[in-house]
Amino acid sequence: MILLSFTVRNHKSIRDEVTVDLLRPSLKTLRPKDGDWNSVSYPLAGIFGGNATGKSAILDAFYYAFSAIKHSATMWQAAKSMTRAPFKLDGISQTGTSLYELDLVHEGRRYVYGFEVDAEGIVQEWLNDVPTSRWRKILVRNRKDNLLRTHPSFRSTLEVTPRELVLSRALLLKNSPLHSFARDLVGSFDIVLVKDSHRAKRLANIADSLADGDTTFGDLEALLQVADIGVMSVSLEETNIPERIRRAVQRFHQDLRTGDNTGTDIENLHETNGPSELADDELEQVVRRFLFTHRGTAEDCPPFSIEEESDGTIAWLAIAVPALEALRQGGLLLVDEIDASLHPHLLEVLLGAFADPVVNSRHAQLLFTSHESFILSPLSDVHLEPEQIWFSDKTYEGATELTCLADFPRHPDANVAKRYLTGRYGGTPRLSPSLFAALIDSGEG
Repeated sequence: MILLSFTVRNHKSIRDEVTVDLLRPSLKTLRPKDGDWNSVSYPLAGIFGGNATGKSAILDAFYYAFSAIKHSATMWQAAKSMTRAPFKLDGISQTGTSLYELDLVHEGRRYVYGFEVDAEGIVQEWLNDVPTSRWRKILVRNRKDNLLRTHPSFRSTLEVTPRELVLSRALLLKNSPLHSFARDLVGSFDIVLVKDSHRAKRLANIADSLADGDTTFGDLEALLQVADIGVMSVSLEETNIPERIRRAVQRFHQDLRTGDNTGTDIENLHETNGPSELADDELEQVVRRFLFTHRGTAEDCPPFSIEEESDGTIAWLAIAVPALEALRQGGLLLVDEIDASLHPHLLEVLLGAFADPVVNSRHAQLLFTSHESFILSPLSDVHLEPEQIWFSDKTYEGATELTCLADFPRHPDANVAKRYLTGRYGGTPRLSPSLFAALIDSGEG
């Protein structure tokens, strides 16, 4: 999958429609004449902005869209109402519809897939492609007109509930003509969050991948040596889970699947599909913990547990491993606050890998959020074109706005980082140091 653009409306702090565009301006037609989509789409883009301007909300909207494809036909059916997260600050949007649309390339062909939801379920759903020189409608769904049909060439009967996407149902049916498309979408997407709880889950997944052979110790050790943080080797410690803990986990999973899920959170949607009870083989899982051996002067240096490692080591592993997987396999990787706990030069290594077509031979794409202006400065070795730089800001009404650097008049030699920090492009916090000083004064005496 290659992402060309993503459009969202009425999701968390995003009230009005915003679009993240990864298409190069050189493409003037619906598809490149030579069929080379890599040359007309960006592998890298960053969203910059102050705290609470909606950077994470944009990534959350991405994750909601992919989660709806993956889970609306299964896990979401157990909820009492439609899982969604509309804008809440105007008294109107909560009863309106939320829109999500992906413009993408699957197996060399361009598609647009989108849907609208409200509190009752799916309002509209559509899928179009470009088989020749114009758009073709593959799927049309409209609740108001009680309409659900596919292109005659698909010859398939569709049966879905009011709160599940056709694409989510197709993901379950291997004989569906839309199955491979749906599978490619969910399989080509990954997200890395800055929250400690998410990093813990990510490290647990990496540990399981090591035990299963999907990721090697050599991979981890090489990534840690890239960061030059003194780790010489990595190993796993495995401990059997006591029976009472296994049963408690089973009850917790049951509660999760029967509870109300009227809202959405970017982290809580990481639940997996499965039966109402854990299978016996799942109950026999073990706790896997990382152990790190550092370079030192002692002949036999004791290994460090993950709790003893620095935030930088944990942050690097949590980001670098999924980045390595994306670069090897292709797909879309989202990283929230990519600069958190990472040195700017280490961040350059990561971004440079995606920007280099020799290294990134599968045209994996990285969309990240950041506060780090170094990336935008002339000192950075990673050159981002204006179309790859986006700024988030928030209006007085609390709604997120998204603008592209390409929309601003700019001299080719302008110092983007300096202008960004001085608020020329928006996306910087409106601070009140005098108020902070007043708070200090009021607490004295």
